[in-house]
Amino acid sequence: METMRETAGVTLRAILRYVRARGGDGAVRLMLGLAGETEPPEAYDDARRWWSYATKVNVLEAAAKVLGDPAVGLHVGQSALSYNRNHPLRLGLLLLGGPAQLLKVIATTSARFNTTADLAIVSSGRGTATVRFQLRAGYRPSRFDCDYTRGLLTQLPVLYGRAAATVAHDECQVDGAEACIYTVRWRSRRWLRRRTEEPVEDAAGDVLAGRIELLQRTVAELVAAERPERALAVVAERARHAVDAEAFLLVASPAPGAPRQVHGYGLSDSEIEVLAASPPTSFAGTLVVDIAAPERYYGYLVAFCRDFFDAERRMLDAYANLAAVALDALSARAAAADRQRFADSLLDLARRLTAARTATEVAEVTAETVRAVMAADSASVLLLSGDRLRLAANAGGGEARERQARRLAVAREDTALFERFQAGSGRARVYDRSSTDLYILGLLDTFGHDTMLIVDIALPGHPFGILVAAYDTPQHTAKARETTARMQGIADQAATVLRTCELLEANWRLAHVDALTGLANRRAFLAALDLALEAGDGAVLLVDLDGFKAVNDALGPAAGDEVLVAVAARLSGCVRPGDLVGRLGGDEFAVLTHGAGGAAGVPELAARVESAFADPITVLPGPPIEARASVGGTRFTAAEESRVVLHRADIAMCAAKGRTAPVLG
Repeated sequence: METMRETAGVTLRAILRYVRARGGDGAVRLMLGLAGETEPPEAYDDARRWWSYATKVNVLEAAAKVLGDPAVGLHVGQSALSYNRNHPLRLGLLLLGGPAQLLKVIATTSARFNTTADLAIVSSGRGTATVRFQLRAGYRPSRFDCDYTRGLLTQLPVLYGRAAATVAHDECQVDGAEACIYTVRWRSRRWLRRRTEEPVEDAAGDVLAGRIELLQRTVAELVAAERPERALAVVAERARHAVDAEAFLLVASPAPGAPRQVHGYGLSDSEIEVLAASPPTSFAGTLVVDIAAPERYYGYLVAFCRDFFDAERRMLDAYANLAAVALDALSARAAAADRQRFADSLLDLARRLTAARTATEVAEVTAETVRAVMAADSASVLLLSGDRLRLAANAGGGEARERQARRLAVAREDTALFERFQAGSGRARVYDRSSTDLYILGLLDTFGHDTMLIVDIALPGHPFGILVAAYDTPQHTAKARETTARMQGIADQAATVLRTCELLEANWRLAHVDALTGLANRRAFLAALDLALEAGDGAVLLVDLDGFKAVNDALGPAAGDEVLVAVAARLSGCVRPGDLVGRLGGDEFAVLTHGAGGAAGVPELAARVESAFADPITVLPGPPIEARASVGGTRFTAAEESRVVLHRADIAMCAAKGRTAPVLG
């Protein structure tokens, strides 16, 4: 059952500590037992807890019995300030300036400690005031409570470093009066310092020093905090001790799109959930301050109480500003670390791209880097192949998604994305569930994504493909813009290396590929033969077209080229996967077959080559050409010299001239 909010915890703390100082822990336990209290003693030492009026009166009556002191209420009231030296309310009272100023707000001050009675000033003058204390209807007046109030009134000047006041209890509700009337008299500070030789306690200085020390400790912890969540927890904890309030709530997002951090004190979970749903507005009983920097709003800090002093407002604002400064610093630190990580990632990307030799290798490195740097659920590279964009690499998509992506081919008619890509706008694009492009929405559904960030991989006038970072959950707009800007830097590096790969491939083709037929040229074939001889057994077939010169002379070089291209296609269809067909020059072709199986299957291969010329070759617009070829081959073993092997094959090919079957050497 929730305790009624009638008596502030500072009162029960004062009673507990007064009894403990005079009778020890045993006296405290006996007092609580006589009062019918069942909670452990430490519960009554919590200055922020509230208790019922009956609990206060019962505990005071029990204290009087245990200590044998009928004036215990007066004595506890006189000592209450010493037992609550660091209470945040004390700073607010100190900053009012003196007893006279405090008495002007006595009603507000009293409500911070006691909600069962009304305290008001009847009259006041220099060094004197008449105070009216009236217990509200429904509560039984208690002499101990009246004495406690009298004891508190004696301490008003003490709060400001002056001698205690004298308080006369002129009328009392216990005796039947309508209200308790107290006459309070105190001496001025000037008279006190002239007359007394005793040093006057600088109470305001002590409390201010304590507040400053708490702020300094808070700053030190914030500087040491490595995560925004820790910084906000520190501010929430410190602020609730700096301001005397019944409850606190801190709600802030460390960064745009980041989950909100919620810290509540004195509130139930359901209350926190409701209050954190939207920023409360300032009204009687609440104090709301923004946690904000000049360029960013983080959240708010709320204190709940019946009223606040200006000093408390400034103190809460100071803690909110500390939180904003700490979050700014942590954000700057995180941003710097993030930029450094990104720079390191770009350097690593450049190093890995330097080692890439094919477009597929470039795509794989790029996809892996994007997924890691952008914290994407998956990343893909689609490269232009003919008139379609096809998957070249995927990172993080999982086997099922990758199997689906391998079948993906984006065509011009599918989506406006293709047109924008080919237009080479260079602008990054963000697609999510709000997209009007049905093809994009279909992709999001198919692969289970919520958002796709797409940038072009292109050089001016030379598109290569697109780079895609995919997220399974919604992405904050600002984060998406930052991500695409970084992706563009990665895409630019990939485009440069893809262009280099194109040039390298073109140079390699010039050096190793026959420009007319697309077969390996003489250099490439001889290099492959050398490697095969190092590896083991195999065989070489040489194929020479019979009567090709006559065809060339009769029909012209263009027709002759068509015949050579047709022969190359037929030879490529005869060999096993892994075998090599090359054009050594003119009308001379060669076939390299690897391994013992290849060597053993030479007769069958030679027969297939012979049969490839059974059908005429059509060269439009002329008549079909009856092509014939002389085929000769030889087996080889490891470590033979290539020139020796080719010489044997050449002899066999020459021997086959004029015969009806291939010759094997």
